[in-house]
Amino acid sequence: MTEIGKTTLSGQPFKAAQEKLAKEQPAKEKREQTSGQATVADASLAMKAKIVDFMLVVKSKATKGFTTQSGVSQRGAGEGLDLENLQYNGKPLAELSPAEAQSLIAEDGYFGVTKTAERIAGFVLAGGGDSLERLQAGREGVLQGFQEAEQAWGGKLPEISYQTLTKALEMIDARINELGGALVDVRA
Repeated sequence: MTEIGKTTLSGQPFKAAQEKLAKEQPAKEKREQTSGQATVADASLAMKAKIVDFMLVVKSKATKGFTTQSGVSQRGAGEGLDLENLQYNGKPLAELSPAEAQSLIAEDGYFGVTKTAERIAGFVLAGGGDSLERLQAGREGVLQGFQEAEQAWGGKLPEISYQTLTKALEMIDARINELGGALVDVRA
């Protein structure tokens, strides 16, 4: 008679061992099922957390997008345009005569190519200081802002905008060159 553990493999004790094993087997399977259910519950909870996190990100981006669209819409309608923040303290734009409006966008006018380009470049140069990285990031920001303006406008902007962009980039590029920086980004 062979003995395994405390169970003998002959006669009655063998049957008792089989019955005991049959009873223990379902209990073991139940523990595994419970463990499996816990794993499924944990996975379900993790998925719900990911969904909530995703929804919060979407809400944040949507809110930012709607706020931006609202601002663009208001500016397009002339609402919310604070000319004092632009440092323009002249006559309200709606009250300008055609000649006065033309003088504002003339080469030496407040909204002319040179002065507007100087304001744009001045902002980037002041923020960038002597840091090539910040100057290049500012340059990229100007280009991105210009692309967003084209999208908000619904296509090609008036020619004066392209002239202003070119002049502002020339000023920024000159400072980048002074600091020994490259204008072409060679990162892959």
